[in-house]
Amino acid sequence: MEEVERLIREEAQREGSISFARFMERALLEPGLGYYATAQRRAGRSGDFMTAPELHPILGAAIAQLAAATWERLGRPATFRWREYGAGEGTLLLAALDYLAREGHPLLDALEVSVSEANPHRLADLTAALAALPGGGPPLVTPASPPVAGIVVANEFADALPFHVVVGRAAAPGGFTERRVAVDAVTNALTWAEGAPDPGVAERLAPLMAAWPPLAEGQLAEISPATADWAHGLGGELTEGVVIVLDYGREGVALRDPASRMAGTALAYQGHRATADLLSEPGSRDLTAHVDLTLLRTAAEAGGLRHLASTNQAKFLATAGVDGEVARTRTGPAATLEGAIALRSALAQLMDPRRMGGFAVEVFVAGSSPGANTLADPASPLPGTAAPNRPLV
Repeated sequence: MEEVERLIREEAQREGSISFARFMERALLEPGLGYYATAQRRAGRSGDFMTAPELHPILGAAIAQLAAATWERLGRPATFRWREYGAGEGTLLLAALDYLAREGHPLLDALEVSVSEANPHRLADLTAALAALPGGGPPLVTPASPPVAGIVVANEFADALPFHVVVGRAAAPGGFTERRVAVDAVTNALTWAEGAPDPGVAERLAPLMAAWPPLAEGQLAEISPATADWAHGLGGELTEGVVIVLDYGREGVALRDPASRMAGTALAYQGHRATADLLSEPGSRDLTAHVDLTLLRTAAEAGGLRHLASTNQAKFLATAGVDGEVARTRTGPAATLEGAIALRSALAQLMDPRRMGGFAVEVFVAGSSPGANTLADPASPLPGTAAPNRPLV
């Protein structure tokens, strides 16, 4: 038995059962043992899943365009922060910096970097990669640094924040019970147990679920107070600027439609394969669920952000102003056949609304200064935000 599973088992036996959110915390983040806490690389072709930055640098170039336009409209502040959640080894950040360097953009002289990355090995990789850039790269500041102007980026971060699994039960208080993790008395295996949530948890879940339609009897759904807390705190990350969240998700009502979501959306990923078996091999598999975009926006706005745009990744890329980057890769002086083929292969996924192109992109404005107000000018949309709102697929 792996050590992280032993620790989870002991806690579940001691407590009688634990929430799935607590199971996730230990399975993903247990120091030195959890899925996101070991030296093993999880993202990429040799890992368990692919994200857009692993496919191609084009997303980094697109977000760099958004950052540059934001900096310009704010009056070119002397310090501008790139704040990234779940930065990993810096694949997205380094693509953005590489794009700005090729463009010779003056934003580089103002840029500083702050990242939240739970894995100490990936953080060390990112730190070394920045130090290896010409001039040592932009300074890396701690997440506790006082807020300044900048951009907050969260690419496929919120889907792995801990969530509770609830079960529709008409006879239960509030119309739901909780699907918890216990230890089978006969087999000693981790198993599901249904029961009332802990009192403190119930108080958190009830208001977050208040706008939901009633769950069907036996229907499973995920709810994440951790996502609400994180989104609410984003308003304090910047004095002014933009926040961009990219992830797979849907509106809250759609996620609770029993016709299509009777079993919820939670999945485990390993070796680029998904399974609904969430309890096996804790610490060896990623655990995720679709992001509730309604909850995300509500919490972010309650924390002081202004919602600017809801779009998808395909439309964000199409309107972010990276046509020149595409042309450079295909026909520029340094273009290669391999580079053109890699771009074409990546865009086949990134621009397909049935694949990564359908991932949600939510953009917010921070601050209320005159410069911040120009960021929300509908007559002059920021790069990537001109795409019309539409139901996410």
